[in-house]
Amino acid sequence: MKYLLNVLFMILFPISIIANKAEIDTLKTYKLGEIEVLNDKINANRLIRASQINVPHYKIDNSDVASFANLQQYIPSGVIRTNSRGESMLFLRGAGERQLGLFLDGASINIPWDNRLDLTFVPTDIIGNVRVNKSANSMFYGPNVIGGAVSITTVERSNDGFGLSIKFIGGDGNQKLYSITNDGKFSNFNYIANVSYAKSDGFLMSANAPDSLGNQRVNSSLRTNTDFNRLNTFVRGEYKINDLGKIGISISYTTQEKGVAPETFAATAARFWRYPSRDRFMTNLNGEFVIAKQLELKANIWYDDFAQQIDSYKNFDYKEILESQYDKDYVVGSRLSVIYDLEENHLISFIFNGFTTEHKQHLNNNPDDLYSQNTISTGIEYRGLMGDLDINLGAGYDVNTTPQTGLFKEAEGTNQDDISAFATIRYNVLDFLSVFVSGSQRTRFPSMREQYDGALNSFKTNPNLKPEKGLLTEFGTTLAMDNISGNLSVFYNQYNDLIERIRLTKEQDSLRRRMRVNYSEAIITGVDLNLSYNPIKKMDLSLFLTYMNIKAKSGGKDVEHLVQKPDILAGFFANYNFDFGLKPQFEIEYTGKQYDSDPADGTKFIALDPTLIFNIRFAYSFSINNIMVAEVFARVNNLTDEYKLSQWGLPMEGRTAFVGFNIKI
Repeated sequence: MKYLLNVLFMILFPISIIANKAEIDTLKTYKLGEIEVLNDKINANRLIRASQINVPHYKIDNSDVASFANLQQYIPSGVIRTNSRGESMLFLRGAGERQLGLFLDGASINIPWDNRLDLTFVPTDIIGNVRVNKSANSMFYGPNVIGGAVSITTVERSNDGFGLSIKFIGGDGNQKLYSITNDGKFSNFNYIANVSYAKSDGFLMSANAPDSLGNQRVNSSLRTNTDFNRLNTFVRGEYKINDLGKIGISISYTTQEKGVAPETFAATAARFWRYPSRDRFMTNLNGEFVIAKQLELKANIWYDDFAQQIDSYKNFDYKEILESQYDKDYVVGSRLSVIYDLEENHLISFIFNGFTTEHKQHLNNNPDDLYSQNTISTGIEYRGLMGDLDINLGAGYDVNTTPQTGLFKEAEGTNQDDISAFATIRYNVLDFLSVFVSGSQRTRFPSMREQYDGALNSFKTNPNLKPEKGLLTEFGTTLAMDNISGNLSVFYNQYNDLIERIRLTKEQDSLRRRMRVNYSEAIITGVDLNLSYNPIKKMDLSLFLTYMNIKAKSGGKDVEHLVQKPDILAGFFANYNFDFGLKPQFEIEYTGKQYDSDPADGTKFIALDPTLIFNIRFAYSFSINNIMVAEVFARVNNLTDEYKLSQWGLPMEGRTAFVGFNIKI
């Protein structure tokens, strides 16, 4: 692996050594990979989604993390939680990870078998912008998006020239990140190339953790079995053919291995897992073409190849393997959009989203179980400006088929379909103030893993799961001035046939396994506040606060709690850039009270205490010969060493210190 890193460095560095003396901060969001369409003939600022938040490049760059999995403090209304499988998942406004759409340069990166993604697969150094849409108000996102969408776009230079960025970070638990990024733009061509390697021996436990934790190595400050290493390579190029079209292609490859923290309460019933190999290859082709005076085509086609091995061990000394599971996924997906200018400031779009996927799975040396799925979503969307009134309407039709369902032969050829619709109306009261109302009706088909996979016998399968239906509504106001911007909204989200996991009682299942079931109804109401304030040019302050009230019913009876849904989420970010190069940064992250199912009694719940996390960062930047900028920095996360649980039995990191440097040419 070190040899590969050296070779890639030798390739990238000579290209960049001829860099010009342009300013260092020459990166912008990669526009070709954006999902939604804002035609130049419409004032784009007027059509920004009311419930949409942008996380800019510089905040992500200053996070000092290796992957998207550690960006929670920058995602408004979001929780990134590591589950008992060792996967880091995003939850948004109480919506589950499978209810969200995740996109990278326009391509869906959720793996259809489970309709979600471990966010450790997404490196941060290629990210130019993260757009968080807290509603499901666009047909462009395609099927199964009923709780919001996160669109990640990579970076692109705004002016001609070449650049190089070299980053190193080291921290507690022998955590290390090495990253090299080369970017360039000349004439009609631009590109970015990145290679990064991240590793850790495990994360530090909080000193405030109770001594009674089970499945934890004695006299070890590191959480048992949380080691990790990942190699990621990414390259993307874009060519502007002429004023009538441009085309881009990206290729990425990720390989990782990692441990899975065992649940501290479950004794021998915990998952004692390791991933000795996880590999993902993905290529994404996209383009925009003007095919007539008032007609534009956007196309996005991707291929995704994912493979992993899961080893299950007898106990937490991780010496005796009981069984191994092998998963292999192939996905071909596409999005085609035809955008027609009806007249000035009025667009209509015809959208096709679809993917076909095959999943192979086998235990030990048994033959493969084969699963396949075809999902198609078609839609039409209108956007228009009428004076101070902005209108956005859409409707669609979704179809899901499962030609192969492994051992569940009776389910082969199952077809499911439904219609979807949304409307957003926004009125500009003043140049800087507007009010909006929006609503959407969407469907999520249960993933094949939810229905047919027993997860190495830790779940009891339920092939009779029904699709979830989501009705999301919101009313609020937005503010956009020179030095302050934000929005305040009230939302009401209703989910029918919500898929939740429960723990079975001994009478229901002698192994006390988990099982996924449909709740008849769940209602999440709340208030959402987001503010960004720049009192002076060199200072940046931002705040978000989300309060949620959650109710649910199952079988006509009230459900006491929904698991792992905090009632309050809040965050605060502040930084200041001194003229002499010092850049202090302060972050606060608050997670309110939430509940998890009681492992001792599947009918009861356990409360998880609220947590308040403080992070602090100091950086110093200086120029070298006016052709490069160097930055050295130190960061401490969880400054007060708070004991925080990801979910019951899964502690998160305690106080952790990092140092590093970043050189940009």
